[in-house]
Amino acid sequence: MTATGIDILTLFAKALGIGLLLAVPVGPIGLLCLRRSLTLGMSAGMAVGLGAATADAVYAAAAAFALGVAAPFIAEAHWLGIAGGIVLIAIGLKDIAHRDASPAPPTLRDHMGVYAGVVLLTLTNPATVLTFAAIIVGLGLVPHMASTLDGLVFVAGVFLGSTAWWVVLSGVGGKLGGRLPPVAIRWTRRIAGAVFVGFGICALLN
Repeated sequence: MTATGIDILTLFAKALGIGLLLAVPVGPIGLLCLRRSLTLGMSAGMAVGLGAATADAVYAAAAAFALGVAAPFIAEAHWLGIAGGIVLIAIGLKDIAHRDASPAPPTLRDHMGVYAGVVLLTLTNPATVLTFAAIIVGLGLVPHMASTLDGLVFVAGVFLGSTAWWVVLSGVGGKLGGRLPPVAIRWTRRIAGAVFVGFGICALLN
């Protein structure tokens, strides 16, 4: 069934809300976005946020177009969680050991590297696709996923909803970071690094 104009608008609005709800909860990606925007500026935080939003869109596409095929595979891919935990621990240890209180502004290449890394890091959460499944069923979106257009609208809405949150978070972090003295920036990285290590250990244990 192909949705009418009003149905597409409703679906898009729900997808925006889903993307926002998925992005807002505090987690390692949110902390990474805030830490980078505090220490390196808004653009550095947005490199993280866009990576997370892209991964959310990938999972949204899996939920919209191939849920029955993708869900069992991702649910059993425990190695994804292990890989994500190792990466988080590595990020945390690097931040703890970091000594430069006034890091050089990141280049476009740096941003692209962070973006790609965050996409992979976010995709290592095997529970995300199951969360999408529960949301779709809970909101009664299954009948509206019968057409390609509906799926594309859903994916776009999730991506934009998630991105909206990252714009806010990185913007606030960038504003606050510009007012922090070097010693505060250094300790911000160390504290964030310790939290990353904690997240990584939890991921490995789970």
